[in-house]
Amino acid sequence: MEKKVIKFITADNFEKEENYLEEMSKKGWHFTKYKDFRYFFESGDSNDVIYQIDYHSSYEGDKEDYLQLFKDSGWTLVFTYPIFDGEWCYFKKQKTSDESSKIYTDNDSKIELFSKIRKLWGTFGLIICLLFLPITFISGILTSNSFLIYFVLLMFTFIALLYLKMVLNLTKKIP
Repeated sequence: MEKKVIKFITADNFEKEENYLEEMSKKGWHFTKYKDFRYFFESGDSNDVIYQIDYHSSYEGDKEDYLQLFKDSGWTLVFTYPIFDGEWCYFKKQKTSDESSKIYTDNDSKIELFSKIRKLWGTFGLIICLLFLPITFISGILTSNSFLIYFVLLMFTFIALLYLKMVLNLTKKIP
């Protein structure tokens, strides 16, 4: 049996996403993929699984070596979600008391991850805003429809605030 759940979690809160996937697994719903704000789960036995999400960029080296490193550490690749020049990688591992339950266990590697994600999403947000800003002004000049002008301005503001929130939250996570 398959279950689809619509859920919006931004990149700055991927820890929240990991916790959500773990809770679903405890309820017998095991994550299989993500598409268009929808999480797909398969029904199964309740399981105490750890999920970890990582972003692997194409400039960081060979993907096969990267995946082998995780496999050697006991992690199973569940799903990859391509975006920009890399992909989000969803890993899982059976929870045990004697093994590390996190991919990033030291502060330096966490800082590197948060910095990488902040740079990626901050740059993308800036590009989106720089493209959307002229559309806002052009719609104001070319139309007398005040609803359209306000709608475009509202969308621009929403996008700008969303990406600003993500950058600020990721900055707070960097000690």
